[in-house]
Amino acid sequence: MKKTSIHYSESLFPNVPHLRASDRSGIPKSGTFAGNPEGIKFSKFWIPAFAGMTLLFIFHSVVFSRGEHSARSDNVAVTVDAARVIHTVNPWLYGINTARWDESLFPGPADEMLLTCDRDAIQKIKASGVTLLKYPGGNDADHYIWNAPSNNSGDMNTDEYIALCREVGAEPFITINFNEPPSLAAEWVRYCNNVRGYDVKLWEVGDEQWGTWAKGHSTPEAYAEKFVSFVKAMKGVDSTIKVAINVALTGNSPSLGSRSEGWTPRVLRAADGYYDLLTFTYFPLSWGKENDDTLFASTGWYRKLFLELKETVERTLGKEKSDKLLFINVGYNSVNHSPGPQTVSLANALWTADMVGTMAEVKTDISCFWALHNEYPPRGGDFGYLSSDGKNTPRYDYYVFPMFAKHFGSEIVSAASDNADVSVYAARDGKRISVALINKSVHKPHHVQIALRDFVPAENAQAWILDRQRKNEQLPDIFLGSGYFTVDAPSYSFLMLSVISRDSVVPPLNIALTATASASSYSPENALWGPGDFEPAKAIDGIMDTRWRSGILMKPDENQNEWLQLMWKQPQRIAGVKIFWGENYASDYRVEVSTDGKKWKTIRTVSNGNGGVESFEFQNAASARYLRVSNMSGGKKGSSYTMKEIEVYQGVNQ
Repeated sequence: MKKTSIHYSESLFPNVPHLRASDRSGIPKSGTFAGNPEGIKFSKFWIPAFAGMTLLFIFHSVVFSRGEHSARSDNVAVTVDAARVIHTVNPWLYGINTARWDESLFPGPADEMLLTCDRDAIQKIKASGVTLLKYPGGNDADHYIWNAPSNNSGDMNTDEYIALCREVGAEPFITINFNEPPSLAAEWVRYCNNVRGYDVKLWEVGDEQWGTWAKGHSTPEAYAEKFVSFVKAMKGVDSTIKVAINVALTGNSPSLGSRSEGWTPRVLRAADGYYDLLTFTYFPLSWGKENDDTLFASTGWYRKLFLELKETVERTLGKEKSDKLLFINVGYNSVNHSPGPQTVSLANALWTADMVGTMAEVKTDISCFWALHNEYPPRGGDFGYLSSDGKNTPRYDYYVFPMFAKHFGSEIVSAASDNADVSVYAARDGKRISVALINKSVHKPHHVQIALRDFVPAENAQAWILDRQRKNEQLPDIFLGSGYFTVDAPSYSFLMLSVISRDSVVPPLNIALTATASASSYSPENALWGPGDFEPAKAIDGIMDTRWRSGILMKPDENQNEWLQLMWKQPQRIAGVKIFWGENYASDYRVEVSTDGKKWKTIRTVSNGNGGVESFEFQNAASARYLRVSNMSGGKKGSSYTMKEIEVYQGVNQ
């Protein structure tokens, strides 16, 4: 199978013993835990003043389903100082590698990409919130000739890759082949930025060239000399691009043995003045020797090695030059080769979340998870955050990215935990703060007492969870009050809370986006024209260019009972509804709510409506799990009802 990208990096922990869960002091092998029906218990005690927050919790321990029991919780004190801003988080921290050999994304020729692309995969990539896509794929980059006529038509070529980046809203980042002439790299820059107008700013020369497995590996000085020739050729075409040089974390270059720390200063001195970015990789475990405890410990090793790298760069170049460089973890996952079962486990996802938090805190500017798809070489696992079997099933790792990208703040603030088993990270966006907690205990939950300094929180916090049963699932809002609060978190879980300041002016929340939609019918069930994509979910996707379209009305009095229904997992306080009708609308209909989907209460009756946008506010918010627009009538003969979007608000929409 030719579609491979292999990282042969030696384990960073050859001498670290593989700890057993039973070796950890104070952690019993069994016990009890009683939580609420959601598996999480929140209790309140006095809180000092705070303003606008997102709290992110990641817990490494055993997952319990509802009604399951664990050991007695230990108290853990966490402090977040909202006033101590340390640095900003680069929005490209949430990147991922995608490979040209991933034929599943664009299996046909490039001129048929719209006909043959994997729309399901692209939609899931977009929904994951990744902000950067690196191409063409690990060590394979040093084998790939981007414009070779012999390239497989099923490979993802440059045009398809840029189309993917644009569709999912991700920044492109390209690695050029170190083993071909610099003129070929310059032509790639020319094609992307001058001919096609793609404006690709981020480029890398070679992949892991410090490693003996890398094609073209040589001494740091020889690599640097060739690197300079590439930069001159590439920037001769476009002087605005940024080019990355390969550096190594200490202990991450088995090719240099005990002298591995020598690669970075030597290559930096030899190519001084020609690089803008520094790239390295981090795959802490050796394949066949995976262990969850060692994996969890490796985030601490990353912190140490990364800070040593920054010190080396500053010592070599001086602080002024060092501060102008971007540090990029261009490839990370748990194991260096042949993905085993650990890579598709919840533990791997918790480690990924811990890594993202660590990288944000130590100011790793950009990071690229390995990978989008990659189960090869097969060993019972998968590097990919989407499955490689054509189904694109999201792995546990997948859900880490939307939880960070959509909820974590842009400025790192000071945070601390009094328990070594619980890591904490925090960030803020103005009047909103994000706090990440990682509980590395194996068997029991922790009673986490959170103190927010210099921040007056609103009464309620939003919450999301990732565990074995719930994958980025939003939980009922949590009441905070006005002081310290406590969270009893289930084992092996990743929990995010979002807290805003008490004085924030909050726009009403469109809860339709969290509902499940169904309808009496939809085209093309009985359409007279070609196939379309008009299912009920299109009315609550937040996109005005899509729509739900009912089945066709063949005569004015046909299908007078067309309806569109929304369902939530938990009861909602419904205070407002806004309907955006499409080209054909119902002039008469009812808006109804229900607690069980059987008994309905009408909260608004519309007669002789005019279509367009129709808004309704309700003075007494109704509590319901179901809402539907029913008994639609007044449609045109030979047409159908179309609804671009329906929005439902817990607060009155302004």
